Amino acid sequence: MSDIWNNNEQPETTGGAEPTEQPSAPPTPPAPPTEPVSSWGSDGSYRYVPPRPAQPTPPPAYQPPTAPNGYTGWNNSPVPPAPAGGKPPRKNKGWVAFVAVLGAFAVILCIAVGVGIGVRELGGNESEPPVSNGADTSTMENSDGAGLGDKAPSLGIGSWDNDDGGLSDKDIIKRNYDSTVLLTSYTQASNFYFGESALTEAGAATGIVMTADGYIITNWHCVINESTGKPFDRIDVTLYGGKTYEDATVIGADESTDLAVVHIDAKGLTPAQFGDSAELEVGDRVVALGNAAGLGWSASRGIVSALARDVYEDTGYAVQCLQIDASINPGNSGGPLLNNQGLVIGINSAKISATDYEGIGFSIPINEAKAIIDSLLKNGYVKGRVALGITGQTISSGMYEGFMIVTMEKGSSLDGTAAQVGDLIVEVDGTPIKDYGTLRAELAKHKVGDKVKLSLLRSDYRTGKVSSLSVEVVLQEQKNTVN
Repeated sequence: MSDIWNNNEQPETTGGAEPTEQPSAPPTPPAPPTEPVSSWGSDGSYRYVPPRPAQPTPPPAYQPPTAPNGYTGWNNSPVPPAPAGGKPPRKNKGWVAFVAVLGAFAVILCIAVGVGIGVRELGGNESEPPVSNGADTSTMENSDGAGLGDKAPSLGIGSWDNDDGGLSDKDIIKRNYDSTVLLTSYTQASNFYFGESALTEAGAATGIVMTADGYIITNWHCVINESTGKPFDRIDVTLYGGKTYEDATVIGADESTDLAVVHIDAKGLTPAQFGDSAELEVGDRVVALGNAAGLGWSASRGIVSALARDVYEDTGYAVQCLQIDASINPGNSGGPLLNNQGLVIGINSAKISATDYEGIGFSIPINEAKAIIDSLLKNGYVKGRVALGITGQTISSGMYEGFMIVTMEKGSSLDGTAAQVGDLIVEVDGTPIKDYGTLRAELAKHKVGDKVKLSLLRSDYRTGKVSSLSVEVVLQEQKNTVN
């Protein structure tokens, strides 16, 4: 096993802070005046004072959920209950002090064959409610065969001439108005005091009409509520002519590539035409069309700045994206990137929006997207991906590094092995695992049914002793769908 920690000596538990002198108590404020009541006045008149209406009870303060096994947060050790009649066990001094609250910062290990999955690992203020990053739609219900099966349409891609200069920008835009749609997502919001519930607009995005009978391509983050990992409560689709179709159905959504397909009950739509993105060259003219800032059918133009940017570490995508300098703003997500012939050669998906950056946008090449979209339509999920069936958290404590198991799904690859929640994965087939990214990369080299050997470390919360063990697992297929 590689040397992946400094030593087995655990740091001694530090004592508490020195007591500080307490400030003197502030003077007691005067008592508020007594609430007026109805009474007879000295002049014989009666003064009526209506009673004060009852005040609604405010909602209780947020209490973070308690995770299994006593884990209480990123900076806290797991504190198991004290045994009856004895002293409470010592606090854990191993890496498990860094475990995240279950449901917060969780990442599902679903690795695309030949394509690495990028997942954002979130941090933040522990006093705030935990936010789930969805993690490859892992929180959605499993339902095999939720796609359209053999009746599913397939994304058709055609070749194009890159030497004739192409259409004018005006003609490119006009050609794609009717095949570009606006998406509006809603969440169900409740009023605590009055018990009412209403749909609240959650965001605006863009979609690309794929078929005349209502199948539309967009981004995962445009249809999935990232705080729940489930589809938004309602998604409306608006055509260029002004007609709106309410409550679109999410056929499939894949966080790893940020792609999704939705369907509306419509006929006679104008499908987009798709061009071979492999024929693009740096410097080619492109036009982006979409719902930028919710303004609707907003166009921008630019050139291809680079052909294969591996940007998933920043955006969560697992494909090599086109880099463009056309303006890509919130709301453009899911919209088309068009070549000089007016063909869709990319799906706009991300923009670096830091202070020091300008004119750097990203679009998923349509050639890369085709296999994902076709699988979502046919199967309801991306077929062929392998999974360990766990959620977890990257750990780098100075002494230990790896990926710690927070939950294990029943029936998954690790279920029934010696692995336990809290174990730290430090090697896959002898290759050191430093974080989720390296674990993802190693599993991506395998296919469904392959056997891999995982090396684990385990910390005993009672003694702080760290032991090692190995388990052999068979990689299963990840079949999470949105239905």
